[in-house]
Amino acid sequence: MLYTLPMLLKDRITFLTSPKEVDGFLKENPTAAIFKAGRCHKTPETFVHVEAHLGPRDDLKLGIIKVVEARPASNHVAVLTGIEHESPQIILFKDGKKVFDRDNWDITADSMAEGMRAVSA
Repeated sequence: MLYTLPMLLKDRITFLTSPKEVDGFLKENPTAAIFKAGRCHKTPETFVHVEAHLGPRDDLKLGIIKVVEARPASNHVAVLTGIEHESPQIILFKDGKKVFDRDNWDITADSMAEGMRAVSA
C-alpha cells in the first residue's frame, strides 16, 4: 500500500493578479477559496483562521489577491460574485458558485467552520 502525504496549504496557493488569472483559477478549481489580503493588521490575524480550516482540506485550492497590488483582480471578483470589496475577505466557491463569504473581523474560527460546511454540503 502506497501512502501519500497530504498537500500542504502553501503548495495549494496561487497568487492572482489579474481578472484573467481569477477566471482561469475558478475555471480550473470550481470548488476553491479566494482570500483578499490587505496591508493592515487584520489580514494576518484573520488568515490564521483561514489557514487552520483550509490546511486539512487538500482538495481545496486557495487563490490570494494582494488587494493593493492587484486591484483589478479584486474588483473582478466583486463583479463576479456581487460581493462588495473588503479586505481581508474570504470567499468560498462550490461548483463555480459563491457559497460563503466573510470579511474583516467576521473571519473567525466559527465562521470558517460554517464556510467549510457550506463547501462540503
